Amino acid sequence: MKVQLVANLSANGQLILAAQANAYQAPQEISGMGFAKAIECGNVILGLTTYQMFAAMMKDVLDTLEVVVMNPEDIDADVYTAKSAEDAVAYLEGKGFANACVVGGTMTFNSFLGAGLADDLYFNLFPVVIHGGGVLETEADKAFEYTLADAKPFGDVATLHFVKK
Repeated sequence: MKVQLVANLSANGQLILAAQANAYQAPQEISGMGFAKAIECGNVILGLTTYQMFAAMMKDVLDTLEVVVMNPEDIDADVYTAKSAEDAVAYLEGKGFANACVVGGTMTFNSFLGAGLADDLYFNLFPVVIHGGGVLETEADKAFEYTLADAKPFGDVATLHFVKK
């Protein structure tokens, strides 16, 4: 299975979290890229906080997708709750999906990076410097290399697509 991770980053490398929407408002075309990729894949993988933030406002979109929420405990009968990145991938593979789309949040991103399961990274790089964003990271002894596949400007935002070597 090909796993696509879509994240919004600030110029100082911090994740721009949905909870920070009051501090910085990303252009809708860019901030919606994660869900556009999810629609292409037919599924979306979210952390619990991200899911709770978007569940009501994006109900129509989420109803068309196979939704996986990363959380140690079951949360809802309408979505699959995955305990790990491997669990999420196995579930979606079992449902016949060839691609998976991870759109947030920090712990979910890091779960996929740490497990070495992120094949494609889509980063929207915004020209802002923020405080208190999330940090993408793996364990100290792990490093995964990616190569730049594409870079596109969108106004002041750069969309970077990296592919795992």
